[in-house]
Amino acid sequence: MKKYLLLFILFSYYLSAQSFTSFTTFGSEMQYVPVVFQTSSNGGNRPINISRNNIHENNTWRAHGIASITAIGFGWGSGGNSIRLDNFTYGRETPSNTGIVVSFIGRVVCDWSQNNVIVFLRGNTTYYTDGTVIRNDGSFNDIAGNQNFSSVSISDPLYNLPKGTYYSDFDINAKNSVFAALASGNVGIGYSNPQNKLDVNGNVHAKEVKVDLQGWPDYVFKKDYKLSGLDEVEKHIEEKGYLPNIPSAENVMKDGVKLGEMNAKLLEKIEELTLYVIQLNKDFKQLGEENKELKKTIESLKK
Repeated sequence: MKKYLLLFILFSYYLSAQSFTSFTTFGSEMQYVPVVFQTSSNGGNRPINISRNNIHENNTWRAHGIASITAIGFGWGSGGNSIRLDNFTYGRETPSNTGIVVSFIGRVVCDWSQNNVIVFLRGNTTYYTDGTVIRNDGSFNDIAGNQNFSSVSISDPLYNLPKGTYYSDFDINAKNSVFAALASGNVGIGYSNPQNKLDVNGNVHAKEVKVDLQGWPDYVFKKDYKLSGLDEVEKHIEEKGYLPNIPSAENVMKDGVKLGEMNAKLLEKIEELTLYVIQLNKDFKQLGEENKELKKTIESLKK
């Protein structure tokens, strides 16, 4: 009998630990509002899940999916603070399924003073969580006075995290995180919303980088290649301040450079220089021959 009673108690505890409760966020659906979750329980810390199974609950096309957060706040300088977010959420700006795509997770921040985590959720929306909500009034001020959050627009550029997995030691927002891997297959290091398969906000050290290219400037050595005259090149430099077919410093500062494309352009210039040198060598040899003939003529006239 005691054995069955113990099993019943353990099973009941398991069910209670896995149960979800609902809550509705403050504000409007056009806002992200700060909601404070307690990550500690019975002397330990645990991940939390926030979910919505029905995208049309509250209103059509409002929000759908699940966000799993493993986090611990800064704890007044305790040092273990970190956030991992698995954000598999989706919604639309308007009930008519138009406008921007809106994740119901806008931003996740560590509480500076406590072990809690602040999650910016789409406002006026019902969610289901296995975590403990300890504040949901549309604002947050940590007890040390270092953080002051309130509701923001869903169009705020710092908010609205794309679907994906993120890591940061303190703040995951739509501009910066330590690491982000999106559902699109794009990966960002130092970026939250990478626009390429790999975006890195910092230095890259590698043994080797291989770039696949379409074409290589061997066309410079073909007979029909139109090599600009040196006078023409000089005129271009005087007028514009940079070589033909090479981006200006202004463009490089604005758009950066594509390494493969730039290497091809630089090789094109090297090959053009080679042709200029070959031509100058021919001219030099011809001048040398003409100089010899002139010397012979002068010597013959002296006799």
